Amino acid sequence: MRRTREIPMEQGEPLIPILNLVCMLIPLLLYGAVFVKFKVLDVQPPKLSIIDQNPKENDDALRLQIFVAKDGFHLKINPVHRKAWMTDNSVGPDIPRKDDRFDFEELHRKLVELKNEHVTERQILIGAEDDIEYDVLIKLMDFTRGTLSHPLFPDVQLSRSMG
Repeated sequence: MRRTREIPMEQGEPLIPILNLVCMLIPLLLYGAVFVKFKVLDVQPPKLSIIDQNPKENDDALRLQIFVAKDGFHLKINPVHRKAWMTDNSVGPDIPRKDDRFDFEELHRKLVELKNEHVTERQILIGAEDDIEYDVLIKLMDFTRGTLSHPLFPDVQLSRSMG
């Protein structure tokens, strides 16, 4: 009897352990996805506005306006609510630059002071000189909006100049 030599069949990589691993990883990844939390921040884009030069009489609104100039921040509000620290805009800024940088911390303190006295106010009008950098405007809008837990003036309007 002729003896034939058996040629072993070529066996590939065993797929069953890999499939078991994949089947175990899928539920594990889905379970872990529950712990990922997303937050949605509702941000209204700023609107372009024209300043009302003739405000209504007996108007008790704050009408807060901030103008960014090379020398600092100029604030303007309804004359009924004028603060002692506010300067005449022809004299200089209400919050001058500090060490050749805009003093956002002092601006924040003043905005918190105004917000504490006018809790329901939400609007602010922001204007800037033509050569003010865009980053300064963005940072200013962030500071005037406040935070989710302590909002200041979240309804931002932009204007080319101040009245």
